[in-house]
Amino acid sequence: MSLQLLKQLNGSNSGSFYEFITNYKKGNYPRIAWYPSASIDFHALLYLHPNYSKINPGTTQDPKSPDVFLYTDYKSQLNTPFLNEQIVFKDSWTTVTIDSIEELPTLDLPLHQGIVRFTDINENTNRALFLKIKIESNKIGDFLVPIIYIFAENEAFCGEILIPNNAKLSHIIHVLYGYGLGGGWSSGGWLLNVLKKFQCEIFISDPYIDLEHGDEIAIDLYPDLAKQNNIPAILEPIRVLNGKEWSNHGDVSWFIVR
Repeated sequence: MSLQLLKQLNGSNSGSFYEFITNYKKGNYPRIAWYPSASIDFHALLYLHPNYSKINPGTTQDPKSPDVFLYTDYKSQLNTPFLNEQIVFKDSWTTVTIDSIEELPTLDLPLHQGIVRFTDINENTNRALFLKIKIESNKIGDFLVPIIYIFAENEAFCGEILIPNNAKLSHIIHVLYGYGLGGGWSSGGWLLNVLKKFQCEIFISDPYIDLEHGDEIAIDLYPDLAKQNNIPAILEPIRVLNGKEWSNHGDVSWFIVR
């Protein structure tokens, strides 16, 4: 399940990510929130913290918060702030700081023409990192969050890493996905097909999730991204956040997955 996935990403490393994994014993799985096309957006760390749901309760109680975040995004620009700067975000009420970075084994995943716009390989492509992010917020509080950051195509990572490892994902986040914004030709609409496969409990999304041509190519390449048994996930909305407070790309809704 989730430990199998994390052990594969860790490889033979014996650093802080290995220590994180060994805190979990057989039958005790870390709760993983996957944020595909995450870029350098750290809003999710605040909005999925238990203190946020206490201050902003939904129509029903939120499931337990994630233990670790999994970020994927293939657009591996060399000026990604957390690779070069300690403070990566600061405003009047929140400071986001890099506490530590550990290099994990590099992956070997393709970039598919028709899904992503740019298929040129650079030194960050398929790079994997384990980050510890320090959040200081006068609204939510101060806390440390672990993130696994993978510079890879979301669709390939899902089809070749997540699904073969029988990953269990407690949360999936679909906000400002790449379609039409310079990153790719997929809207991420295929994510609706895999919510039940990953036993997802909470799906968080902006409104822009209709299937596009890139999604269809992804499903052709990875049939496991298609609907399974024609039984769709039932999404029960419990909270809506004004888009100005996250992405400026439409309101963001929390859904319980049934």
